Amino acid sequence: MNAARSLLILIRVVGVLALVLMLYVWVYPASVKKWIGSEPVAVAPASTVAVAAPAADMPAPAADKPAPAAENPDPAAGSPAPELPPALKPSKSQEAVALWLGTKYHVVPEAIETLVVEADKLTKQYHLSPNLIIAVMAIESNFHPYIQSEAGAQGLMQVMPGIHAKRLAQFKEKSSFADPIVSLKVGADILRDCVKLRGGSESEGLRYYFGGGPMSGTYIEKVKAEQRRLNLVAAGTHVPVD
Repeated sequence: MNAARSLLILIRVVGVLALVLMLYVWVYPASVKKWIGSEPVAVAPASTVAVAAPAADMPAPAADKPAPAAENPDPAAGSPAPELPPALKPSKSQEAVALWLGTKYHVVPEAIETLVVEADKLTKQYHLSPNLIIAVMAIESNFHPYIQSEAGAQGLMQVMPGIHAKRLAQFKEKSSFADPIVSLKVGADILRDCVKLRGGSESEGLRYYFGGGPMSGTYIEKVKAEQRRLNLVAAGTHVPVD
């Protein structure tokens, strides 16, 4: 019994010594090489071993070759800067119209300038009389882009989303009539079609845009009156704000 116990203890001691020896060989392979005069266990060449990121207190390894030049060099280094589209600058008459509208409807004039410039461009494109689209915006929404009627009409031009969803997709714009430019473009497109359907008559086109009914006459007069005032302002005439 004692002999068996002694043998078991000897086996444990030998195992511990073997483990220690293996650890020593793994940690100090160069020393083992000196003892036995042979190469240590083969290690993969440094070029094939993934190198870990250097520690914070170690310098980063130098690059083998300089980094390639950037594909888009700095304009300050001598290359020409990319050309940008010219800024949209309103004319004097457009600035005057925007200032008058901003004062009347309590909106920042600079915010209306972009709408006035875009509306004038669409007016010429659609062969409508000057300031008609702007007058419609004024009467429809008082230049409040997030207004919505009881019937569900939205935006500056009070467009019905359900009826004119395809027209919105045609412009490939943002999916909301609350966006001022989107509402302006879609509403102007609808107004142009209304005038065409009424034989080129802007008054009857406005009636159709409004949806007809007994109040359409009053609506036409409001739009036309606002258009006349805007034409005077654009011409440089002083027009009092109602």
